[in-house]
Amino acid sequence: MADDDRIYMGGVDGMIAFREKDLYQENEGGASGFYFSNLYINNVKVSPDDGSGVLSQSLSFTKHLDLSAGQNNIMIDFSSSNYVELEGKDEYLYKLEGFDKDWILTDQLRVNYTNLAPGNYVLKVRESGTKVRNEEGQEIRLDITIHRPWFATFWAFLLYFLVVAGIVYSFWRVKMARRALALSLAEEKNEKERIEEVNKVKLRFFTNISHEFRTPLTLIIGQVEMLLQMEKLAPAVNKRLHGIHKNAINLRLLITELLDFRKQEQGFMKLKVERVEAVSFVQDIYRLFADFARKRNIEYAFENTGEEIDLWFDPVQMQKVVFNLLSNAFKYTPEGKSIKVSVRRQQRMVEIAVADTGCGISPDDKQKIFERFYQVGDEYSGKGLMGSGIGLALLKGIVDAHKGVIKVDSVLGEGSTFRICLPVGNGHFTREELEYEKTVRAFSDHQDMLMDEITLLNDTMERSEADLDMIEDKNEGMPRVLLVEDDEEVLEMLVSIFSPTYTVYKATNGQVGFEMAQQWHPDIVVSDVMMPVMSGKEMCYKIKNCLELAYMPVVLLTAQTSEDCTIEGYMFGADDYITKPFNVKLLLTRCGNLLKSRKKLLGKVAQVEVTAIPETGILNVVDQELLDKATRIIKRNFDNPDFDMSMLASELNMGRSKMFARLKEVVGLTPNEFTLKLKLEEALRMLQEAPQYNISEISYQLGFASPRYFSRCFKDFYGVSPLAYRKEPSNGKEAGRN
Repeated sequence: MADDDRIYMGGVDGMIAFREKDLYQENEGGASGFYFSNLYINNVKVSPDDGSGVLSQSLSFTKHLDLSAGQNNIMIDFSSSNYVELEGKDEYLYKLEGFDKDWILTDQLRVNYTNLAPGNYVLKVRESGTKVRNEEGQEIRLDITIHRPWFATFWAFLLYFLVVAGIVYSFWRVKMARRALALSLAEEKNEKERIEEVNKVKLRFFTNISHEFRTPLTLIIGQVEMLLQMEKLAPAVNKRLHGIHKNAINLRLLITELLDFRKQEQGFMKLKVERVEAVSFVQDIYRLFADFARKRNIEYAFENTGEEIDLWFDPVQMQKVVFNLLSNAFKYTPEGKSIKVSVRRQQRMVEIAVADTGCGISPDDKQKIFERFYQVGDEYSGKGLMGSGIGLALLKGIVDAHKGVIKVDSVLGEGSTFRICLPVGNGHFTREELEYEKTVRAFSDHQDMLMDEITLLNDTMERSEADLDMIEDKNEGMPRVLLVEDDEEVLEMLVSIFSPTYTVYKATNGQVGFEMAQQWHPDIVVSDVMMPVMSGKEMCYKIKNCLELAYMPVVLLTAQTSEDCTIEGYMFGADDYITKPFNVKLLLTRCGNLLKSRKKLLGKVAQVEVTAIPETGILNVVDQELLDKATRIIKRNFDNPDFDMSMLASELNMGRSKMFARLKEVVGLTPNEFTLKLKLEEALRMLQEAPQYNISEISYQLGFASPRYFSRCFKDFYGVSPLAYRKEPSNGKEAGRN
């Protein structure tokens, strides 16, 4: 140290001279060199660009730390580069704003915080003061942000809310659905009880009336039987008496079945049980149908093990069960198929089975056939043989009363097997059912009723259709009527009504009726509505959409009297709609009026000139284009058997209704009339100019179903047959002008 207070220090590069008081002067820029030096996160030192992504530069130059939720344990070192003033600086103050409320005094150069909650913080560190100058020390700060974990973010809470709301809503929906279901079930139960009560009232009413029917029915049957014993009866009278007798017996059987069912339902049917040899009992009923099976060419078999099987049951009631099952089997089994009856013991049960290879029962119907008043649709049988819907319900009641089981196995189109399983012994019967005063009516009194049913079954199944060719030859010149009815009795009655004044053709369902209409082209069709295979409404619709048959009047007969059914019938194209029971005179009068109207219509068409298309000058351009286009389309499809008015409307880019209205407006004829007129005009030209073609070839070239139909249309239109016109063309021209 020199006299001038300079201190000299030597070094490798030379000598340094300074005064002591210069050490305590403030640095340029006022910086004291106080800073944060090191950062530790979760006890691991963090450096710039070390892969953690926390520091991008040294901590001393970092103003803000951005940390994740898992980086909440931190240690931070701080230092000072002014070593002169370190004397006396062994204490510091620090505070983490957002966590600490007050400043904390420490003599360490490090601050440590653990488990910091997510949020924003500011770390401040302050010097406690200097020894040289009695003044406040320097302060440094560092902003710190700790983010929330993903499950504590706003979007996570929004998701939690949506999930909880969804669960609550689902529970609410389930609760409301269950409540609605409970209300629906309660309403359905109430409705079922109401319907049940209504059915009971109806059944009680019919039962009471049925009792009153028996006396007049007995008188009717007795009087008819006395008349049938008379020898001098005309064949026609005899036939009608047989019809009256048969239907009276049928009505008596239905009444008896209804009374039995009502008696069983009210619990008044008391069993009178006795021990019966089951094999011979069933075999006796089986033999009643043997002749019937032989006539219908049905393979009929009875199977048993050969042993005698004693069984306890009420023979009168069980007789109804076996007979009803056999009767149904024959009704729904066509000719050439098979029916098998079997009796066998199965442990503590005896099984009586009736199997057939008939039409079968659908799975849906199989679950309901034992319900009261349920009837399997007649589309399965193809014969329209439908009962009252009581028979199988009555059978099930009888079997249940015997503590047995009745079940059915069936495949639609392959056949059905009904099985009755009755328990062996008599321990399941009451003493009252076992101890009664036995009578001899067990089988004999019921025998007449069974034979009546056999007779009815034979009469129903063995009807044969009349020979159509013989009718055609015999009644040529009469108007022709096609009768379509699935009930044989009604069909025969209609034949007897129409045969005196009409040539009659018969069909038993809509499909056969439509095919016969195409073959014979009758003048009028009278059809029932409800029929198997194809209903009367469907047949009517097909007739009205067939170009060759559209003009043919169709009269529908039905037992449905509601306005909706009547409107639906007219929508299908029916010309008249008559409800059953109908007045015979009214039916004949309406059919006659329809035929007269048709003849007037054909006369109107025939009176139009052969060149009946209006002159070009009379029509506007649009009408003429429509007429020309329709004429081209019809002529192009003369020989197309599938051509109909729907196709014509499609070709004209119009709806059917609009096309009918426009053509009627332009030419004064319906599309069917206009098409027939063009065909007959072309036939007229070919008869004049194409002698190389015979009548049959011309008819087929113009799309007529048969030469006979072509000849009839030509004669109705021109007043002369095609053959006569070819011989004398002048006759046809004069007729056309007249």
